[in-house]
Formats: sequence, structure tokens, C-alpha cells
Amino acid sequence: MGEQERYKHLLKKVIDETENSKIKSSQELVQTLIRELSNPGEENSIRPQNAVK
Repeated sequence: MGEQERYKHLLKKVIDETENSKIKSSQELVQTLIRELSNPGEENSIRPQNAVK
């Protein structure tokens, strides 16, 4: 997967979580982004459903 697609999916997921009140503060938003960007291979990281492992 291209880097741009990964970031696009990450931002869409974060926006969806913000709209659904799963992320309630800017601090939570920043922490989520840092966690996802710091651990791209982790199982908890955000990935498209069709990503190749």
C-alpha cells in the first residue's frame, strides 16, 4: 500500500471516530495519531481491510 493511501485511511478513521464521539478531545486525537504513526505494523494500528500483511 502506498504511503498516501495509508495516511488517507488513517485520517478517515480518526475523523470517523471523532464524529462518533470515540475521540472526545484534541489530546485524544493527537495521542491516537501519534500511536498509529509510531506503530504502523502493530495489530492495533489502523489498516484498510484489504491490506496485505
